[in-house]
Amino acid sequence: MKKTLLFVCAAAAMLVSCGGGESNNNDATTEAQETVDLSDSTACVKSAEVVYVNLDAMFQSSKLFEAEGKPLDEKVKAYQDKAMKAQEDLAKREQGLIYEQQKIQQDGAKLNSDYQKGLITTLNAQTKGQEIERRAKNLEANMAALQKSVQQEGEKLQKEEQQLAEESAVLQNRFADLMQRAIKNINADGRYKMIINSMMVVDSADGLDISSLVLAEIDKLYEADK
Repeated sequence: MKKTLLFVCAAAAMLVSCGGGESNNNDATTEAQETVDLSDSTACVKSAEVVYVNLDAMFQSSKLFEAEGKPLDEKVKAYQDKAMKAQEDLAKREQGLIYEQQKIQQDGAKLNSDYQKGLITTLNAQTKGQEIERRAKNLEANMAALQKSVQQEGEKLQKEEQQLAEESAVLQNRFADLMQRAIKNINADGRYKMIINSMMVVDSADGLDISSLVLAEIDKLYEADK
């Protein structure tokens, strides 16, 4: 039941450029959980037709993620903990009912054996038989109640999971929109013919990662939208 919601923007290639200025940008880290250094966010690669960005790192380092992504992560963690506890509680109830079912069967078998051997009177056998029957009916009712609880809890958790998935999708879409707008804003002269996701880069020369430049514009647009 535990699921992890991943914030990965799917954008493989698009046009991008930047204006003047000396090239002095730091490479974005390749780990999604680390942050991009914005100290040289205005740096620009000036002599390459193809450059790349680290989408995951930009997302994890963005102001959008800081303000809205982290709280959503906390909601996901809380949901996972709640779902796990609900699963454990229902499993304990089920084990208790299974034990009671086995006990009823054992008591019934013993009563029948004792009666067949003449170790108990007919009246006592009838009395104990009625008690076992009552326990069996209670067990049946409790099993039905458990099935209903499983269904209700499952529907409740599924609804909450779907809501979290929708919030995650909206967050991803908003970041993708900010990224496209940011690239459009810095694409003043069409200097670069292509920008690709760093996951597609097998090898490259130093200084072709413009993640800091794009991320700075993304954060600027996010603040303006607020």
